[in-house]
Parts: sequence; structure tokens; C-alpha cells
Amino acid sequence: MTAILILLCLAIAGRELYLSFDRKRTGTAPAPEIADIRTQLTALKGTREELEEFRGVQREQLERLAAGQVTHAESLQETDARIRSLISQINDRMLPEINDRLTQQRDSVDRLAEEVARLRGHLIGRLDQAVAASLGAGPIDTVAGGLGTEGAEAPSGLIRAYERFAERYGLRVELSDPTGEDTSWKARYYLSGRSPRDLERDFIDLVRRLRASSGTPNGTETEAANALLRSLHGIEMGGAQVGPFVLVRTPEAMLCGVLSLAELRKAGPARLLADPVGAAVRLHGLPESRFCDLSAFNGSERSR
Repeated sequence: MTAILILLCLAIAGRELYLSFDRKRTGTAPAPEIADIRTQLTALKGTREELEEFRGVQREQLERLAAGQVTHAESLQETDARIRSLISQINDRMLPEINDRLTQQRDSVDRLAEEVARLRGHLIGRLDQAVAASLGAGPIDTVAGGLGTEGAEAPSGLIRAYERFAERYGLRVELSDPTGEDTSWKARYYLSGRSPRDLERDFIDLVRRLRASSGTPNGTETEAANALLRSLHGIEMGGAQVGPFVLVRTPEAMLCGVLSLAELRKAGPARLLADPVGAAVRLHGLPESRFCDLSAFNGSERSR
């Protein structure tokens, strides 16, 4: 009996084990767990689709941003090119004009400073003369001079040559009064240090030297005269006067002469230099000892 009970218990236990194993083998797991797993899988699938959609949206935004950056860079390059072009135009057009104006202003300031210095020197000289006169000294002679040329301005070399020439004959520039127009430039000079009569003798001697050398004098004594002749030779129309000595340049000729003191009183420098052709006619009427035709002067350094 006992054996039968034992066998029965074993049979029941074996059946239970078999049934349990069969449930596991046939997939009859608890339905709630499987449903939960399936729900999670479905949720994960939806999340993946949302993530892919989000990535697509982000990709489109990045592409738009990249395209905007390219457009912005092109716009910056175009703007930079325009700015560079404007700067280049300013440099090409405005800077030279500004530099020219600055140069003109600097030259004007320099000329003004020179005039102020000359006026100061002239005033000091006059005061010195007044002091000397109070001590019994004689008055200092002053003669008129002039310089003229075509164009609104005179070549700086012509002005330097004229003043060197005056200095060579013992004259000091007390004052100059330049006046420029569109077609001509003139300057009146006031020169002190020599009397007109003394200058007349020296200039007649200079004319004699010029005639003897056919208008091409040599030597250090005529160096200042050569420099003035070269400067006048470089212009087409103009002239110079130092006291009784007159130089005239026309397109056809270059002449010089020494006016008498009587003629000098009749015609001032401004009148002579205003009409170079008329002045040339007047010089042709002078005596031979007071006149020289310098048309053969070639303007080269050799004439020194």
C-alpha cells in the first residue's frame, strides 16, 4: 500500500513538471508581461520615428543656415569690393587734388613768411638808415626793377636768377610786389644800394661785353647775367628790368639795352614789362653802345 502511494505521488509530480515544461516550451508565458514588452517596443518604434523626423528638421535648418552663411559671405565680399573700389577712386581722384591744395597752401605760407621776413628786414634797414642819417650819413639810393612772364606763375628759377643778378650789381631786394593773372605774371621790385647813374655805367659795360661775345659771354664776371639770360631764354614772352638795364624776350628775339636816366623817368618797369613787343621796339631805338641783340644766345651751360 505504501508503495502504491509513493508511485501515485511520483506520477502526480511528474505530470506537474511536464505541464510546467510544456507551458514554457509552447510560449504560453504570462500575457501581461508579453503585452508590456510589446507596448515598450511600439513606444520605442514611435520614438525612433520621431527622432528621425527631428533629425530631418534639424538637417533642413542646418542646410538653410549654411546657405545663409554662403549668401552672407558673398554679400560681405561684394560690399568689401565696393568699399575697396571707393577707396581706390578716392585715392586716384581726391588725394592728388588734396595734395595739390596742401602744396599750394604750403607754398603760399612759405611766400608769406618770406614776405614778412623781407618786410621786417626792410623796416630794420630803414631804421638803420634813419640812425645813420642822424649821424650825418647820406641817404641810400633806391631803384625800381621788374620781372614778367607769360602764365599765372613765374618759374622759380627765373626769380632766383633775377635776384642773383641784382645782388651781383650790389643791389638788395627791399620789397617785391608780385601780381599774377591767367595770362601773365608780373612783379615790381624795389632795390637799394646803388644809384641809377652808377648802375648805368656798369650796365653799359655789360652790354659791351655781350656785344663783344655775340651774346654768349664767358667768365665768372658775367655768370649772374648768363643765369638770367638762360632763364629768359626758357620762356616765350617776358622780360626783366634792373634800374636802367632792360632785358626783353619775345618769340622772335631776345634783346637787352640800357635806358638813359631821362628815358627811365618816362617809362616805369610796370609799363615796359606789360608790353614786351613794344619794349623791344624801344630797345631797337637805343644807341649802339646801349643795345645788344641776344637772339643768338642758345641757353646752354657752355655760355658760362
